[in-house]
Amino acid sequence: MRFLQLKYTITALFFTVLFTACDKKPIGPTGPDPLGPGDYMSFADFRALYPGTGDYTIPSGTKRIRGMVISNSSNEASGVYRLQDESGAGIYLYTVIGSPVYAMGDVLDIIPSGGGKFTLYNGDLELMSIPSANITKVSGALTITPRVATVADITTNRNTWASSLVKINNVTSITQASSNPTGVTYNITDATGTLSMFVRNASAITVNTSGTSVTGYVSIYLTSTQIGIRTAADIQ
Repeated sequence: MRFLQLKYTITALFFTVLFTACDKKPIGPTGPDPLGPGDYMSFADFRALYPGTGDYTIPSGTKRIRGMVISNSSNEASGVYRLQDESGAGIYLYTVIGSPVYAMGDVLDIIPSGGGKFTLYNGDLELMSIPSANITKVSGALTITPRVATVADITTNRNTWASSLVKINNVTSITQASSNPTGVTYNITDATGTLSMFVRNASAITVNTSGTSVTGYVSIYLTSTQIGIRTAADIQ
């Protein structure tokens, strides 16, 4: 009798342990899987969505985009940022009122649909009306290397290279062209031509007019091709 009771006790204990073990939840991360390169659309492909004229609403289901801020907010209009990704293409982002101020080097993860649209603002392709909740600053950094180019190269390719970094070597002159209460316009000249560089007073950037190399991002204003610098160190 005692043997049978012991047998039943051992059997019951075995099944209790078995069922308890099977009922355990898997151990591991509880959040969503991290995003990989395949979850993002490159800026080059994203820019190609624009049909060329008018306003274009970003279609529902468009993949996320991700890029690094390559501009200095103090040398741009309020809410304007230039971003670039590893494809070499850039995006001119105009954020909605009340959005955070993003610093140069911040990496932004953007869901472009749900209100976002493309427009040509003074000839420059702009991404606007993105809900602030659709823009997330994420950790890490992207490796962005300025494209070495002449003034003529930049002028020819400005619609493709807009909002991406370039470096002009062999600059022959940097001269002040005009000024207004907002800032100063300079002419950057090399052997192939001249383009404009506007520096806002609010940026407190001192322009070295003796420099022979200029690094900055390409921008467009009407028929003018421009370059925007981030710090005084962009002129060497």
